[in-house]
Amino acid sequence: MEPAFVLHRWPYQDSSLLVELLSAQQGRFRVIAKGAKRPKSKWRSILQPFTPLLVQAKGRGELLTLSAAEASDQAMNLQGHALYSGFYVNELIQRLTTPHQAIDELFHDYHETLNMLAQTSHVEPVLRRFEWQLLCHLGHGFDWHADDQQQPFLAQQTYQFRPERGFFIATPNALENRAAETPLNPYSAAEFLMTGADITRIAAFEQLDQRLLNLLKRIMRSALQPYLGDKPLRSRQLFTQFKDKS
Repeated sequence: MEPAFVLHRWPYQDSSLLVELLSAQQGRFRVIAKGAKRPKSKWRSILQPFTPLLVQAKGRGELLTLSAAEASDQAMNLQGHALYSGFYVNELIQRLTTPHQAIDELFHDYHETLNMLAQTSHVEPVLRRFEWQLLCHLGHGFDWHADDQQQPFLAQQTYQFRPERGFFIATPNALENRAAETPLNPYSAAEFLMTGADITRIAAFEQLDQRLLNLLKRIMRSALQPYLGDKPLRSRQLFTQFKDKS
């Protein structure tokens, strides 16, 4: 049996579940959990997101059959913002990884992220760190400690960011455009600027004020966009509905 987490589950036929799992050995994969919807099924209560599992599956091809499953620990205590953040992390993995693609350290980083979400009320830095880790695992990471010329950041220098290039010294045109913008809209949609001191502080992913948290969020959304595409994230929509009600 191997350690795993449930990313998502769907009803399957009358009494079963279709479950998407994440494991260190197999990456993201789907199994049929036969009879898991039945009231007396031993799998009914444990095949839930954020519960550490030990699982075994059999079969060939993309869709396997779950042959054994048990909880290896108590479910993560994710509530409120942390719960919806967990759903967001799960959806990122579903959208960005390939089935049966084992990725070194992704399972470890995912487990660590869930632990951190369960222990903090400040979820934003935790999410931004995982977004960057996931991009690195997929070969799309960027350097937080040097610009595109492999030069260390200068504290007072102004930089730009683009997903395909990382951080680079701001062009004169970008600086002119920023000077022409109004205080109510200090950053354009396509270009946003920051100092080397800002980047160095953000790179720690902790003890960030709201301005730097907002900047970090913009950077990571820009970095993720080429790979997520235009399809909205369902977890973001759910989180927005949750915030509106709370």
